[in-house]
Amino acid sequence: MPQSAVDRHTARRRAATSMAATELVGDVARVLGERGITVMPLKGALLQHWLYDDPAERPLSDVDLLVRAGDLPDAVDLLKEARYRPTSHAIVDGLVMETRFGLLLDLHTRLFDQARYRIFTDDLFARGSDDTNLFGAPVRIPCALDVYAHLIGKFGSDHLDARAEARLDELGRMGSFIAVSPGAAALHLGRCGMRRVSRYVLPLVHETTGDSFARKVVDCLPLDPLGRSIAAVTSSVLAGAPPRSRMAALMAHLMNDSLPRGLRSGVRALRQQARS
Repeated sequence: MPQSAVDRHTARRRAATSMAATELVGDVARVLGERGITVMPLKGALLQHWLYDDPAERPLSDVDLLVRAGDLPDAVDLLKEARYRPTSHAIVDGLVMETRFGLLLDLHTRLFDQARYRIFTDDLFARGSDDTNLFGAPVRIPCALDVYAHLIGKFGSDHLDARAEARLDELGRMGSFIAVSPGAAALHLGRCGMRRVSRYVLPLVHETTGDSFARKVVDCLPLDPLGRSIAAVTSSVLAGAPPRSRMAALMAHLMNDSLPRGLRSGVRALRQQARS
């Protein structure tokens, strides 16, 4: 197949996936909203609308939605009635469902394991805002600073390095999108337990994309000599390392808010692996 035909096929597939993701979020929001359950769109399903002139520019393989932990059992039952089907795929504090839209639905009750960072579901919903236009149904949209924190924390917890150019580009776009000062962003990241992972991730954003906002946020982070050293060692260890190596996982947990929390999140991760 000629390259031009391959490019057209890819563009059409991405456009169809983008539209399907929007329809999927709207459908889930309507099904659950009728019973008073609010959903919050996460990651690609939201960012394709926020950060890209053409939503189809942002590749999607699934749709991530957040619900409160207490709402999850009822949400699953309601979605089953609406022809969504649970799968055997394992995610922490949630589940994956098959949908009629050709995309998997990842239904979460947390952004991260309870021991990793300090960004909590109730706070996310409290800081969010209601919207009925973006997905054609009532959803709770996270505040931009929480999305920025989520992207930074996810980059660190996935053990990524400078090779993850698409993820770094998206962080650069997000830095241009949020309408706050670097100091306000640094303060929020500190409150979310991400002062150390930010010292690792944001310099990579600046070096890869030229985003000056990322560099300014790092300059505004509170003094933390140990965190600075951890970020420097992490940069050295993860550069070119296999993403799922044990050393990469160790460094990811060391970038938690404190060493005790890093130990706790590491132990919990080992227990989860043993159960899976």
